[in-house]
Amino acid sequence: MFMEKNMQHRFEERGDISHKLRIFRPHRTPPQELEKTLVGRDPLLNEILEKLENWETGKSRQHYLFIGPRGIGKTNLINLIDYRIGKNPHLNKKWYTVSFSEDSYGITRVTDILIEALHVLSNKTQDKNITSVYENVKYDDNEKRVTDLALDAFRQFHLKNRCGILFMLENMNRVLENRFKQKDEIHLLRKILIEEEWIVFIITSPTYLNAVTRPEEPLFEFFKVKFLEELTPQEQQEMLYKIALLEENTDFIENYLNKLRPQLHALYHFTGGNPRLTVMLYDLVAHKHLMDVKTELDSLLDKLTPFYQDRMKEIGEQEAKLLEKMALMEEGCTPTELAKELRSEQNIVRALLTRMERSGYVRREQRRLKSTVYIIPERFFRIWHQMNHSRAARGRIQYLIEFFTSWYAEPEEREQVWNELMDALQEHLYENNEEKTDEINEYMQYIEAISIGAATALGRIGSELAVQPLIDHLKNESQNVRISSMIALGKIAQKKPFQNIDLVIRFLVKLRIDASYESRILEALRNLIDSAFRLGDIETIAASIDHIKHGVQSGEEFLKPYAIALNFIKSGRDISIIERQQPEMREAVLLLVDAFDNNNKVPEENDSPGE
Repeated sequence: MFMEKNMQHRFEERGDISHKLRIFRPHRTPPQELEKTLVGRDPLLNEILEKLENWETGKSRQHYLFIGPRGIGKTNLINLIDYRIGKNPHLNKKWYTVSFSEDSYGITRVTDILIEALHVLSNKTQDKNITSVYENVKYDDNEKRVTDLALDAFRQFHLKNRCGILFMLENMNRVLENRFKQKDEIHLLRKILIEEEWIVFIITSPTYLNAVTRPEEPLFEFFKVKFLEELTPQEQQEMLYKIALLEENTDFIENYLNKLRPQLHALYHFTGGNPRLTVMLYDLVAHKHLMDVKTELDSLLDKLTPFYQDRMKEIGEQEAKLLEKMALMEEGCTPTELAKELRSEQNIVRALLTRMERSGYVRREQRRLKSTVYIIPERFFRIWHQMNHSRAARGRIQYLIEFFTSWYAEPEEREQVWNELMDALQEHLYENNEEKTDEINEYMQYIEAISIGAATALGRIGSELAVQPLIDHLKNESQNVRISSMIALGKIAQKKPFQNIDLVIRFLVKLRIDASYESRILEALRNLIDSAFRLGDIETIAASIDHIKHGVQSGEEFLKPYAIALNFIKSGRDISIIERQQPEMREAVLLLVDAFDNNNKVPEENDSPGE
């Protein structure tokens, strides 16, 4: 039995781990679960918490800016800082946290930040003065009065409780570079950071933040910038292990984690170590199954569309144009090549690449024939762009072939996959499921393509591979296995004719096997169409003949006895059709008619079922 139903049961039983971890709304993930799957961020967390723990009134404070692309873990880091402060009695007494929502569209002025902080602190502490001031200023349109009253309330709260207040705001790039329309707002924020000893800011940005990192800007050097790195291959494997522990998937941990090296390599190759994408593909790795691969990949790319669209909107127009061009070019391009494609000056392209490298969007690598090239570390981002620009060829683009090449890297795996496909083919043929039969045909083409895809990909330097020549070249490798499998189906049919033989024939014809194997193809077809006559179904025989006539080069000659026999049966047994044939042809036709008649014979009254 094909594994699809079993897989469905396993998914229903465990649920979707990416849903449990709320990958697109990480602020709603229980922090206990974030702790259980945390990888690679402990050193940074400990550094920040140690700074907060050592802070005293009058001492210098350290503000932080986390920079990294979407999905790298900025929100999780903010949530874990809040959670660990709450768990630590000393820190919990020393700091009150004010976390803003990930997309605070209402923040267009500094007073919006102050009013929201009053609101959060009022709900969290029930402090009467904080609550009173919040009620007084929340509708006040006098900016100076709101600022003075709010800051005074925070100072009193600080002195009363001997504590600091930690403001944590995400996507601060939108606020500082888009929503603060007046430069005076940034200067006011700078003044607060200088004068108010009770406040610490931790902010995030998906891109290099000019307002903080440029020397001429008011907030230059006010924040310690931390670029969040992607996971290493070892860290990604550790994360998969922790996710499996979280969903109690002991089978994956004990039996598969160490055996799935090619799949783990493929996972890292295409996620670039992005934690969010790692979680999204965990189900595919942990519940490994052939028919899930492309389905999950297609589903993932659909889910990622708003995610990547937001990413493109968050960066500047020049950066977005460069990223898109890189995604559509051959992987690994020099600044000179990019400048040519973009019709831009090299110094401008180099400056853009430097900024984007620091933000984690591109990465430099050394290649043998090129001194330095740049790549997009997250290959799914490349696939997404390729999909958007190749709608007509969605099913067979180069990057999907590249994915399957990495996913099924070993010949033994491809052989196992082929066997699974043949099992699936038989099941769906018996079920008369033409849609699934076509889907299996597509997977077979993928398995064909990747048989030489891995070796070719390792050896390619500058030329883009065309998929069809790739498939044509490698048919020799899979020809014998495929034909033997189809002949086996034909032999099964000879012993016990089954319904939908015409679908088997149609499928075999669609495979377009090389002409040098024609005799073996015809052997399979002969077994199958003989069984169609023994089945005694006129429609099946007619459909089978039609498939072969239009799909096999020598089909007309091969089909002669079958076509004549069908014509004779449909004519109401016009004997002249038989008499016109040569003796050998006449004998062959009569044998087929006998086979048909034996199946349609009406048993006599005294015939027993066993006779």
